[in-house]
Amino acid sequence: MKTSKWDKIKRSLASGLVASVAMLGFVIPAQANQAPVEAPQVSSWSISVLNEGEKYGIFPLTWYTDGTFQQPISTDKFQALLKATSAKLDALELKKKNTLTVPATEKVITRESVINAVYGVLDQYELPESMNIGTDEPIAFFQKKGIVNGTGKGLDLDKPSTVEQAVVMASRLVEYTYDAVDGGAKGLLWKATKGQNTLYLLGSIHVGTPDMYPMKKSVRDAFKQADSLWVEVNLLGNKDMDYFTQSMAYADGTTLKDHVSKETYAKLQQVLEKMQLPKDVFDGFKPWAVSNNLTLAGMTGAAEEMAQAAALGIDAYFTNSALLAGKPIHELEGLKLQADIFDKVPVATQEKELNDALDHILTPTGKPDESMELLQSWQKLWVKADLDKFKQSFTSSKEMMTTDSAKRLLGERDKNMAKKLMELLDKEGSSTHFVVVGAAHYVVQDMVVDQLKANGYQVEFVK
Repeated sequence: MKTSKWDKIKRSLASGLVASVAMLGFVIPAQANQAPVEAPQVSSWSISVLNEGEKYGIFPLTWYTDGTFQQPISTDKFQALLKATSAKLDALELKKKNTLTVPATEKVITRESVINAVYGVLDQYELPESMNIGTDEPIAFFQKKGIVNGTGKGLDLDKPSTVEQAVVMASRLVEYTYDAVDGGAKGLLWKATKGQNTLYLLGSIHVGTPDMYPMKKSVRDAFKQADSLWVEVNLLGNKDMDYFTQSMAYADGTTLKDHVSKETYAKLQQVLEKMQLPKDVFDGFKPWAVSNNLTLAGMTGAAEEMAQAAALGIDAYFTNSALLAGKPIHELEGLKLQADIFDKVPVATQEKELNDALDHILTPTGKPDESMELLQSWQKLWVKADLDKFKQSFTSSKEMMTTDSAKRLLGERDKNMAKKLMELLDKEGSSTHFVVVGAAHYVVQDMVVDQLKANGYQVEFVK
């Protein structure tokens, strides 16, 4: 059966991606009745590489679940992978000495063919002598750099390459090249210390783009050095997920139309018709849950784009990385607290914010969406670690600083976060922790970073 558009929306990752949510750190679970997400067919040896490589934009996430990921790669996919990998390296703005020649159609694409073609992507550029390009044959070079790893039986060069094997090789090439030329996203990173205790504070944007990956090696190394990861909410196996999803829905037999005006409900019906969704799809949900889901769909477009944007979120990336590395994951807040913040908003305010979301969909201005433009500019500034411009842009945004939503998400939460971070810094002994929360909690005046400084802790921005 063909999956409906709404099924795809429900199966996209569990995030409400309004602009303020993207910056202030809320991750909203999808509906309680969502269909299970189809698990990717991947090998255990490739998972850690794919956790990185899938962020680079060199292959679509649909490759995981189209039934061919562990099958021999087709010419079309191979050529698409090479072109996308080349485009990813082009972003480093290295001087080119030639252009990429994509291999012609081959009946069987072997592992050796993949090695030579992927090496050809790298060989387009004038690279530092320290990389030793040209001193070895492609196979030997890739082995030395860890881009190619064989099995106990050798490299199996004459065997057909699977999609998975080709993607892993291209992903390793991207990471190696970015690291070799000191490229990658710098992020908004602070280092807080007291005695022998260290906190790395990374400001998160919960809606990512491939341009934000790979992160600079120094950022990844700081994470590797950490004893544990701290996030606002750990969605992996969270015991409070049921509480959150129950908070989104009515449990007293009433429906949405019993809690909002006839005009608001009629407007929602117009939006659902425009989006080709069932007219009763939101009837069981509270206004705040409807607003977040509509905004998610509006900001990221197609279901595949929604899934990709959520998968590229900074906190999601580090949570998965910690899981793969066996690193403990701790919560600064928890899902129950975040659910209560949304659920305790007066119904009148919830309805007003729902109307804002509906009006935005029904009466587009024809101009680029301002909140989307802001988000894209913040993503670019985050990549460059341009703290001054990021802070100036964020704090001058009315939507981020003065709306009811913004006021709910900043302030008291920051005091509580700062208190927990101070406790980590005050502990006896030596420890290092990596702390990922919404960037606004660090950049806004008098919030987490300023509170740490005000209490005498050494805090510096890592450029």
